[in-house]
Amino acid sequence: MFFENRFRDQQPLMRIGNFPIGVTTLLVGWLVCGVIVSALLGPFQSNAFLAFSPEAVWRRGQIWRIVSYLAVGQVGFFTIFNLIFVYSFGRDCEQELSRARYLIFLAILIGAPVVVVSVLWLLGVNGELVGAMPLSVGLVIAFATIYPNVEWWGGIPMKFVAMGSLFLAVVGALSSGDQIGLLSTLITCAASYGYLQGLRSQSFKGWKWPDFLRPRPKFRILPSPPRSPQSSSEVDDLLDKIARSGFDSLTAKERASLEAARLDLIQRDRR
Repeated sequence: MFFENRFRDQQPLMRIGNFPIGVTTLLVGWLVCGVIVSALLGPFQSNAFLAFSPEAVWRRGQIWRIVSYLAVGQVGFFTIFNLIFVYSFGRDCEQELSRARYLIFLAILIGAPVVVVSVLWLLGVNGELVGAMPLSVGLVIAFATIYPNVEWWGGIPMKFVAMGSLFLAVVGALSSGDQIGLLSTLITCAASYGYLQGLRSQSFKGWKWPDFLRPRPKFRILPSPPRSPQSSSEVDDLLDKIARSGFDSLTAKERASLEAARLDLIQRDRR
């Protein structure tokens, strides 16, 4: 295991019936809503209000654009694959990391393109940021970092799936002349790989919930373990009962007591 068990918190946020709802499920649900809005309004109108624009955010205070850019963009054939990648690999990463560390990880993946576009804007290069492509590829890179040799669809190792996904994203950005999308994807993938490798090497331990926000452990009263017979006479009584009535005549408690005596005798012989 990449993190063994020291970072894990696999409990869902809630359940609807038997279906667990985690952070990734809520994220994908929000992205689906954005796809519907983009399809109904068209990319131009939805982008005008939801795309990340440094001018709109840092000068006009429209801070919702820092995250809303993920849910808008051109709706096409590959939109469904983008959503599948976010859900599938995001859910696996959420299971592998604790929820606190996963939330920080998502913040890094979502914030990296925002930083890139903001820096370019300060340098005089204007542009907008739309779509969840950097996020989805970043999640693929993350899962491949954790399990590089796990076979995915068609028996392809994840490390090759990650390289192929990054290659297609780069080629798509170059073919459309989207330099902002290209740089955002590369920076996001580098941040994803660096974060996971940093946790594995323990260069940093990530973030965890403050003590007062951690769920309190639930205590249960467990039955007392069976005790060894206190004397050889008790064992003799049990053996006599077996001789008279057979082994099936012993109660569950007597069988447990006899088994404890047998194990105790084995331990003494080994010393």
